[in-house]
Amino acid sequence: MRPGETHKRPHGPENAEYELRKAYNCIVEAGVTHLWNRRPIPDVDPEEVLALYNRAFDAYRKGERLAAERWSRTAKHLARAFWHEAKIAYLEPHEAEIPYLAGGTAEEYNLHEHSDTTADLLDSLSMDVPSGHGQIPAPMLQYLTRARKHLKKLEEKGYKHELLRAERIKAAHEYGRTVECMALAYEADATGKKTSAA
Repeated sequence: MRPGETHKRPHGPENAEYELRKAYNCIVEAGVTHLWNRRPIPDVDPEEVLALYNRAFDAYRKGERLAAERWSRTAKHLARAFWHEAKIAYLEPHEAEIPYLAGGTAEEYNLHEHSDTTADLLDSLSMDVPSGHGQIPAPMLQYLTRARKHLKKLEEKGYKHELLRAERIKAAHEYGRTVECMALAYEADATGKKTSAA
């Protein structure tokens, strides 16, 4: 559970408003972080998050609550991934300037994910083709690739900075969740189209 979340909510159309609000907050947080840093981050385009959020909001306006909920969750997780990307992009060039105490715990870095379980998640998602698609859609492949790059960086000799390692694991995990939610969102879209055609 993340700070500010007091309980788990069920996933589904009844949760569309909640997820839209969560996505909105995450998008604004990520946007502020990117604006503050004022430097482009390779392979990170904040417009992608806005496009996903707008897709969710459009589905909500059309009464497609399940699609709205799923696209909102996709936008929320991508915004969180981009927020971790922004922290990495800020910290890497300032690593030597900002002293820190070594020996931090996962709790102190708010790290609830693990690199091995995140790698397992990514492996399982790489075989998850949404119904109605012959192959994994390009955006899903893009985020899987980005997640794997973060985990690969952890294997580099000498890459020991604790916060950077934690942020890379968090970013990889959030990209994984983005892909997971996106697959469900594509399926909700396909289901919605079948329903409207019937």
